[in-house]
Amino acid sequence: MLWWLETQETVVIVFIVFAFCYLLAGVILVGLAVLSRSPIASALHVTTPAMLTPLAVILGLVIAFLATRVWGNLDHAQAYVVEEASGIRAAVLISSVLPSDTRDALRKELENYLHFVDQVDWPAMLRGQEGLRQNPTGLPEALTTLLSFVPQQPGQQLAQSHAVVAVEQVLQARRKRILLSEAVISLPQWMVIFVLDALVLFTIGTVHGGKSTTAAVNMALFSTAVASCVVLLMINDRPFNSGGIVVQPTALHELGSQ
Repeated sequence: MLWWLETQETVVIVFIVFAFCYLLAGVILVGLAVLSRSPIASALHVTTPAMLTPLAVILGLVIAFLATRVWGNLDHAQAYVVEEASGIRAAVLISSVLPSDTRDALRKELENYLHFVDQVDWPAMLRGQEGLRQNPTGLPEALTTLLSFVPQQPGQQLAQSHAVVAVEQVLQARRKRILLSEAVISLPQWMVIFVLDALVLFTIGTVHGGKSTTAAVNMALFSTAVASCVVLLMINDRPFNSGGIVVQPTALHELGSQ
């Protein structure tokens, strides 16, 4: 369910998250209204506002911890795409000193890889179906082309070595990109956020027992704050998947158009 939600458009995510948070507050408010008619009501009325502080602090720390990781992953995602494109660009530039047959074969394989990323690799990653077991078309062949070449001059030997390193950089960047696409906020972590949210809402309702309007307003305000934080986490949580904020292979497309 959460994976499906995070793959939706930002507007859909905002609507569902806010609706859920307000619904949770409404259910708790109604539940407290029912409890107010029971013998346990007198015990709930002695709840002090001091209980809100530790609960809110714990919830804030959890959200801050997850936000730090999510924003870090977003920055890394953009860096990995640039690193992948830089490796391809470096291999193409270095190959200019190699013999024409080797140079043309290498560039053809790199073009095959760009086509593979655009048509197969990236769409599969957006669907959450990509994995490291899938062989990246073009890169193994590019390495084979380079390693099978026998340099005749010191400059060619140096160019061959640097081109191999550049292709290996592309492989490594792709590996990190795919691993990052699988790094998401887990279901238990989302559950902790909503459990703490429910506890804070319950405490707000009991603190304002007998004042339903005041309780409703305060619970609505807190639900709005929590929903806003959850939306921010969700739209940034999967930078290499569809939905929310998605990192595009712009740097790779620029290479393909050259």
